[in-house]
Amino acid sequence: MAIFERGVNRRPERARALDIEVELRMDEGYPPVRIAFEAGGVLVEDGAAHDPALRISGALPDLVALLVTPLVGGVPSPMNPRGRAALGMLASRRVRIEGGLGLMRSFLGVIRL
Repeated sequence: MAIFERGVNRRPERARALDIEVELRMDEGYPPVRIAFEAGGVLVEDGAAHDPALRISGALPDLVALLVTPLVGGVPSPMNPRGRAALGMLASRRVRIEGGLGLMRSFLGVIRL
């Protein structure tokens, strides 16, 4: 998943600071994606996470929109139309987050483009 590689390469210090397992689940029936931030690097693989600290679920286009939206303070920017759309997806539960808001902010801060 190139999006993760680009984000991590741009912010290696933030990626090294994370020690979490994230699972992305797509509503369309694709296999889940496991992202493990560990001391040795970041592992991205197909398959469910063992015990994710953060699970993000939704339709694939909605997940992509959330992952590339402009951020302010680690959350989608309400000053940007794409950020407002992402906030709307979260508020309407089109995109569902299981885990702490702080973890989501840290994760989005690392992988954003």
